Amino acid sequence: MKKKLVKIISIVLALAFSLGLMAGCELFIGVDSNKDMEQVIAEVNIGENEEVLSDAFETLGAELDAGVASRVDEILSTDAIHKRDLIAYFISYGYSYVSSGSYTYAETFELLLDALIDNKINAQMAVLYYLSEGEVLVDRDNTDSHNGYTAVEGTDALRMNGDISVDGYLAAVNAAEGDDAKAVAAYRYFLTDDEANYATYVVMSAINNTIDTYEEDIIAEESEETTSDDSRTVPTGANVLDDTYYPVVKTENGREIDYAVYTGFNTVSECGKYEKVEGSTVYTRTRAYARFLNALRQNNLISDDESTYDVTALTYFEMELKSQMQAMIINKFIATINLGMTETLEEQTLQNIYNQLVTSQSVAAQSNFVSTMDGVSDTSFVLYSPEDHTYGYVYNILLPFDADQNLTLTEIPFTAGTKEYYAARNTNRELFYSLQATDQRAAWFNGETDYSYLAEGDYYVNAANAGRDNYLFFEDSYVTSDDGIARYAGKYPYNGEVVPQDDDTYKLTPEKIGIDGFITEMQAYINYVVGADVASGSYFSGKDASGNASWTASTGDAFYNVTASDFLKADGRAIDQSANIYYKGSVAGVADVSKADYLREDTVSYKALSAVNELMFAYSTDTGCLNDYYGYSIESIETATEFVKEFEYAAQDLIKNDGVGSYAVVATDYGWHIIYVTFVFDGGLTYADGFVYGDRREEGTFSYYFYQANKQSLAENYASDRQSEYDKLLNTDGSVKRYEDRYSDLLSMDAE
Repeated sequence: MKKKLVKIISIVLALAFSLGLMAGCELFIGVDSNKDMEQVIAEVNIGENEEVLSDAFETLGAELDAGVASRVDEILSTDAIHKRDLIAYFISYGYSYVSSGSYTYAETFELLLDALIDNKINAQMAVLYYLSEGEVLVDRDNTDSHNGYTAVEGTDALRMNGDISVDGYLAAVNAAEGDDAKAVAAYRYFLTDDEANYATYVVMSAINNTIDTYEEDIIAEESEETTSDDSRTVPTGANVLDDTYYPVVKTENGREIDYAVYTGFNTVSECGKYEKVEGSTVYTRTRAYARFLNALRQNNLISDDESTYDVTALTYFEMELKSQMQAMIINKFIATINLGMTETLEEQTLQNIYNQLVTSQSVAAQSNFVSTMDGVSDTSFVLYSPEDHTYGYVYNILLPFDADQNLTLTEIPFTAGTKEYYAARNTNRELFYSLQATDQRAAWFNGETDYSYLAEGDYYVNAANAGRDNYLFFEDSYVTSDDGIARYAGKYPYNGEVVPQDDDTYKLTPEKIGIDGFITEMQAYINYVVGADVASGSYFSGKDASGNASWTASTGDAFYNVTASDFLKADGRAIDQSANIYYKGSVAGVADVSKADYLREDTVSYKALSAVNELMFAYSTDTGCLNDYYGYSIESIETATEFVKEFEYAAQDLIKNDGVGSYAVVATDYGWHIIYVTFVFDGGLTYADGFVYGDRREEGTFSYYFYQANKQSLAENYASDRQSEYDKLLNTDGSVKRYEDRYSDLLSMDAE
């Protein structure tokens, strides 16, 4: 769960033109000639003053190496910022500032030019710093891919593999031809193979996406086909790949990009993992590519005499690759700067943040606690709960009545919520006894996006699915990468027969499953995911002479034979909801896991949670609980809720008396609810040991999540402060030259 410190911004600068984001806008009429766009409006070279440069190094606690200082003129060339760069930046980001009324045109262009200059300063500083240090060290927590690095024992640092030297750097740069190519070679020298491949993939992917957009428009113009509007919520993070993911093919030269830009002049099979748009033909693709090239020419991003058969040979491609690599080297340098923040400072700061949160939550009103619970996430924590109360979260799997059963329900001749009503409802064999559930994931096959893939290897198979092709979901999450989806096991195939059709849809025949079959299925899947027989329970067995309900039966017969008296408490007046609970069970071992370790992937608590969550996506028609972190927030048992009474009673009873890892099947007017207790707050500190700095790298622990959530802001602030210090020294007339007369027409647009 690594956090990026700075969002990489590059590809959209030039692509904004090709996408026609300002189509129909005449803001820049008069500034669109190639000669005008090529004007240099600013130049940056931080090597002009060695004394100032040395002072800048001191802000990072470093010393400029004498050998590097003596060769700065060889190492750095003056970086030019062209008018095209400023206009592209404006189209991508600045126009929204002006249109919102927050800034004038003049203020916006000056702000954007400042940012472009700062980028050049930071990139040049990174080059000199790494050459001066003779190595590239980065903070592991702010580096997405660790491929190409070696951990520095006893520190937070990763060292990039390979030698770093001035001679090696100059050899790489001088071997390239052309300014953009030399800049690419300069940045490439400080990137790992994975990072360089990723930069290339980002540019290729963005170009493909742009051509895809044109092609989809062309296909839409020629087609009257409609798509399915069926939909079903997918888990948060489904098919989302790592920030540094790129398709890989392993060759004798190592990991290489298995991807290319599809233009129509090549074949899709030559483009690796690129997936063509639906309805694509060679004709539609070449037309789309022609539109893309025309947009580039209109905006002077390629010349008329360039060969366009190989996208990677375009000057535009190299320009974008340079921009992408510059952004990556700046991000990398921030990860380097962060190493200057000592562990002592970091630990103290994080402990202070934790203590402040505990204090603020402990003094908050009890009435606001459920609102605090509702906000829980990987980055938002409940650290303290009201004393002498027990709160918790539950997952809810709703297996609903069908239309005929809902009609039967309306015909019960008693007032809803009375003992007579409950008895008549629960004993009616046309209702709960006959309820049949089905897998709800048809839209993951035939909806707008097909998330399915043919299952292979290790996955859960029930008796109905044995011996036939089974389909799982979210291949990118579980096959393309092995990251999976948080709190989602991903091993439960569609419960039914799947037959692919010639039109790329699927004929689906879902298995129908009654409540007893579902209980068996749920417990079997939990056991499968956990890897042991841990889930078990018993059916409602009636009430004893004192009026206490029990769940010790091996069948549900007692539930279907209740009488009105079973729904009365011992006082003979108040309604007792316990007889609406059909089944109770628990997952052994969950309660023994400490709250701090609850989300560690190797624990029974996490495995059971992820299994139930997946079943909820598969079967539940209560979509309100889907993608809730721990599910519904449940008030302490002393407090009424807005849930229906049967559900409220069952959830609060489980949380209070059975605890985390327990579950129940309860009957309501909506159908069967399978309630699973995902987390419990017992009052006081949630995590007995609080934030433990030494556990910050133990993935899944509370301390890990707390560290990841807060280190980003700490690191951003620390790096920003250091960058501001050296920027103040370097961003002067000696290192930066602005030519305002060359972009003054942009500054005067407010008067037009």
